[in-house]
This record gives sequence, C-alpha cells and structure tokens, in this order.
Amino acid sequence: TIRHVSAFFASPLSWIFDDPSNTGWNEPDDSGEMLGNGFAWGQSSHLLAWIYHVAGSEQLVPSRVYCAMTTSEKTGADVSHAATVTCQNGATFSLSGTSLLPGNAHSDPPVAKRIKIKIFGTHGALFFSGNDRDPSSGKLEWLRGDDHDNVGAVEIQCPELGFEFEDLDQEGIGPESLQCFIDACLGCDDFYP
Repeated sequence: TIRHVSAFFASPLSWIFDDPSNTGWNEPDDSGEMLGNGFAWGQSSHLLAWIYHVAGSEQLVPSRVYCAMTTSEKTGADVSHAATVTCQNGATFSLSGTSLLPGNAHSDPPVAKRIKIKIFGTHGALFFSGNDRDPSSGKLEWLRGDDHDNVGAVEIQCPELGFEFEDLDQEGIGPESLQCFIDACLGCDDFYP
C-alpha cells in the first residue's frame, strides 16, 4: 500500500510561458471550463503519467487537493506550482514543478528536464531521479521494507536502462507520457507501453 509520494519536475520552459504570443500554452481554451493555463496544465501530465503507471490508478485517488501557484508577470500563465493531495486511502502526495529551470530544451546544447520521484509504501520505497537527456544521470532504486533480514537494503531496478523518463521523439501525437496519462484518466487498464 502506498503511504506517501513526493514528486518534483523542472523544465527549461520560461521562454514559452513568458511569451504572450504562445496563447495555446498561456491562456485558457475557449470552453470556459479552464481556470488558467501554463506549466501545471501543460507539463504535469508527464510526471503524473509515470507515477500513476507505477502506483496504479486505484492507489492514489485524490479526495482533497490544495495547490499554490506563481504566475508569469507577462502572460499570467502558471510557471511554478506546489500541491498537497490527500488520497482516499489516506496516502499523502506532494507534487511540485516549475518552468523556471534556466536554459532551453531546444537550444544547442539542449537543457534537460529534471525529475525527482519518491514513493513510500508498506513494502519499501522507490526513488527515481535524473535528467531526461542523460540515461546515466539516474536510476530506479528500491529500498526494501518487507524483508526483516534486508530492511533498508537498496536494489537497483533495470540497471541497464539507467534513467529513462519518456520518449523524446517529436513525431506522432505527443510524448508517450501524455498519451499514457490520458489513457489512465480514461480508465484504461493497460495504459503504458
């Protein structure tokens, strides 16, 4: 059973959210149902897709959410957020992110996204962190909590992969993480390739 999640995602995207001409990223759509737009709206799906794939959608069903955001002075888009989520099973979830990482993901050389995810449960803890441009920058660690002889022992999961957060291919219908998040929201059982 998952008891706590701590997740952080930073991306070098200030250039998008501070540019008034990027209305698709910075303004609510025409439906009248969106309260705003920006980094939390457009980028949190990447982080949440990974978490819900690992945790399973039944483990982290939100019952209460509190979120604070900072916004761009030029566009009003959110550029940073910090949320606290209480789930139906009593788990707590801390989610934060920012577009204020210096640089540009599309520059030469590109600046990578930074991700830190920690999931704590009754059978141990998972730690996953790194940057999405360098597989050697991180790994998936499991700290055992269910075996009395090896409590706290660290096991590296999939060591040959290193840190792989998402497919960065620009072709197709968007990052796999976004497609997986949409499938999870739609209730699909098998939502991660």
